[in-house]
Amino acid sequence: ALINYSLIFPSLLDRFAVSVGYWKDPYIQYFVRQAKERKAPEINRGKLACYYARVHGVSYLIKAFLKKTECNCQIVNLGAGMDTLFWRLKDENLLPRKYFEVDFPMIVARKIHNIKSKPPLSKPIMESHSGDSLLIDSHSLDSSRYSIVGADLRFSSDLEEKLKKHNLDIHLPTLLVAECVLVYMTPQQSAALLRWAASTFPVAMVINYEQVNMMDRFGQIMIENLQRRQCNLAGVEVCRSLDSQRERLLLNGWETARAIDMMKVYSFLPQDDVKRIEGLEFLDEKELFEQLMQHYCICWASKDSSNL
Repeated sequence: ALINYSLIFPSLLDRFAVSVGYWKDPYIQYFVRQAKERKAPEINRGKLACYYARVHGVSYLIKAFLKKTECNCQIVNLGAGMDTLFWRLKDENLLPRKYFEVDFPMIVARKIHNIKSKPPLSKPIMESHSGDSLLIDSHSLDSSRYSIVGADLRFSSDLEEKLKKHNLDIHLPTLLVAECVLVYMTPQQSAALLRWAASTFPVAMVINYEQVNMMDRFGQIMIENLQRRQCNLAGVEVCRSLDSQRERLLLNGWETARAIDMMKVYSFLPQDDVKRIEGLEFLDEKELFEQLMQHYCICWASKDSSNL
């Protein structure tokens, strides 16, 4: 149930948001069929605006990292699902030296099947590939610029071994991205993953997007709604506050850490964007929207930031 929910719902939300004009993503259509109804169940205006702020905020940090390193870096997308970032970065001429995606083998198999069967996905990979033939099987794909690895993030030694087989370079500045991933791991498991990353890469940054302020009534309702779908937030204890999110990063080897809620991110969006977004669909319950935005956050941390 967890794999189904954590894969299918965000992908549907992505596809729906793109279809109504929140942002452009010409590749999501090759991974997710459009919902038949005008509104997919439970996709309300507040969720889409929150999702837009997430996409904008995470993208802003990723591009800042790429510009700072002049793309002489690698990205490791943890729990990538059907994410299309590799293709979008290629279109913008912002590909890092290598882009890795990691997810459960079952999810990876589905993604690789789509890539193999759809030329708009496979062609950009071939265009950026140099050297010998592309390595591809049902649970992994390895080209010179893009790799997909089937692994369980709860076992960092297995993860490291698989990434190194795909030419992970621990000496390159490395950006790790986790969006709604750590919250599904126990606090001990996510701490181990963050500690592994901090101890493995001398120059690194991590971006984490997930829930926050989850101990209040609104947070409890969110937890109950997910539990009804047999979806357990094993790491919700770390989502108590922005401070607890920062603390986890600092306690596990990261030198600097920041965390802001999505209301703050929304306030940073260009005003033209906000007007356009709010014009797409009438924002009926402003209070509910603000509460939702206060229960998600973006955290980022770095190591040896003098080189970033």
